[in-house]
Amino acid sequence: MKLLADKTGEQFLTILEEDGDKLVVQFISNEGLKKGQPFKDSLRSLLLVGWTPRSTSTAIGLYRFKQGYLEDAHVSFALHQLYPLGRKVKLPSGEIAQIASYANTHSDGYYMYLRNTRDQQLSRLKITPDWQLLPSTKLLALPYFPKPKTQQELDVISDYDKWACGF
Repeated sequence: MKLLADKTGEQFLTILEEDGDKLVVQFISNEGLKKGQPFKDSLRSLLLVGWTPRSTSTAIGLYRFKQGYLEDAHVSFALHQLYPLGRKVKLPSGEIAQIASYANTHSDGYYMYLRNTRDQQLSRLKITPDWQLLPSTKLLALPYFPKPKTQQELDVISDYDKWACGF
C-alpha cells in the first residue's frame, strides 16, 4: 500500500495506479476504508500542494493486519492507536467489552485482555479485523458552555464600551 498524507497528517490518499508522474488515487480513512471515488492527478501537483509520502500509519497497519501479517511493526502501531485502553469494542458475538490491555504480539496473532461489561470478568482474546470499536463517551460529551454573565459583569462591559466609543 502506497500512501500520501496531507500537511496535518489527518487525510490520506492511497495510490491505486502509478504510471510515471500520473496517478490514480483515492481518499481513505485512518482505518483504511475507502472514501469517495478514485481520481486522476499527478504526483508533482500533489507534492506541490503539501501531500507527502507516508511509510507508516494506522491505515497501513490495519491494511496489513487484514492481510494476515503477524509480528509486524506497522500492525502493532495501528492496533495501539486504534484500540486504546478503556475504549469499548463490540465483538463478532455481539458482546460488548472494554479494552483492559494493549495488543500483545504472538506468533499466531495479536491478543488483548478485555473486561466484560456485564460481569467485569477479564478474558484474553485474539484480535480479529471484525471487532468494532465503539465511540468514546469522552468524545461524545456535551461541549462546555460558560454560565450566563452576571449584571455586574454586564455593567463593566457596558462601561468599557462607552469609554472606548466603539473601538
